[in-house]
Amino acid sequence: MNSLKIIPLSEKEKWNQIVKSFHSHDVYFLNEYVSACQKACNDSFFLIYFCGNIMRLCYTIQQSDISQFEKFNGILEPDTCFDWSTPYGYGGPLVENFSIPEMNEFMQQISDYCSSNKIACQFIRFHPLLDNHRFFSGCSDIVSLKKTVYIDTVDSQTIFKNMDPKNRNMVRKAIKNGIEIKTDTNKQFQTAFYSLYKSTMERKHASDFYFFNNKYFEYIFQNLNDHFSLFSACYKNEIISSAIILYCNGRMHYHLSASNPDFKHLAPNNLLLYTAACQGADNGYTTFHLGGGIEPQDSLFAFKRSFHRAGLKDFYIGRTIFCNDTYQKLLQISLSNESDFIVSNHRLIQYRT
Repeated sequence: MNSLKIIPLSEKEKWNQIVKSFHSHDVYFLNEYVSACQKACNDSFFLIYFCGNIMRLCYTIQQSDISQFEKFNGILEPDTCFDWSTPYGYGGPLVENFSIPEMNEFMQQISDYCSSNKIACQFIRFHPLLDNHRFFSGCSDIVSLKKTVYIDTVDSQTIFKNMDPKNRNMVRKAIKNGIEIKTDTNKQFQTAFYSLYKSTMERKHASDFYFFNNKYFEYIFQNLNDHFSLFSACYKNEIISSAIILYCNGRMHYHLSASNPDFKHLAPNNLLLYTAACQGADNGYTTFHLGGGIEPQDSLFAFKRSFHRAGLKDFYIGRTIFCNDTYQKLLQISLSNESDFIVSNHRLIQYRT
């Protein structure tokens, strides 16, 4: 019998047992990681789990009360309209024994659930290394957003061989300049990371989406245990660059990073990522996902690609509208209350501008 379960964040043991039962699971699906995301907002988080006669799937979602969005505040009553999105990072479904008939059954059940629980739509950031967008391609709107970069970390020789010659020289330069890479999570290194991260986001005028509060970082540092390392580049006993690297199931992720621009000429980030990749190889991790740029072809993407020009994966996003009447109502409210609102904007969830 096909069954759909919506598992709350509070059921940690059940959540992780399901996630880890999938061969392709990754850190972004773990209860501890999603719990960190919950510390950064007031939303609710759930694990969607479907078990059919043939197929199983699960994915994580963040449920937002749309009345709390600034543009709808005072117009919509609280707890009357929600939407779903995947938590920060890479998500989408973990799937075993994919079956089109059972996928159709799942979509019918999840649509019925969402219609009954006032959930208008969902937005999914798929996982580039899993290519899991393909499972939703017949039942959701899917868009290829940009390229991301991964490093083949089978061994240190392969890592160095795949790097651009200029990048190799920058690594040598950083070593010559006396940059030291340390992996330490004591309070000094945590505080330095948070300070660098906040100043980096302010300097880049980043959107609120990227401004995680201190509780988010504290939860990661205290609860992700064997699933993260904090790498720091030090120069003359000063921490000038730092990055959270996540680990799980043979994969590494360049999660969040920050640096002091006054020391950019010393190439600390080049050496930091090279060191992290080599340590990952030494510990049996075969892939190091660096992600992409803010824009498809910006300087951040170019920097990451210099570690493996052939290591490109497509990053897809997707949308499923569960209640079209509600969705259209949200667009009409946006049109009525924002003079510059355009329905055909670049977002998949158009009212989230």
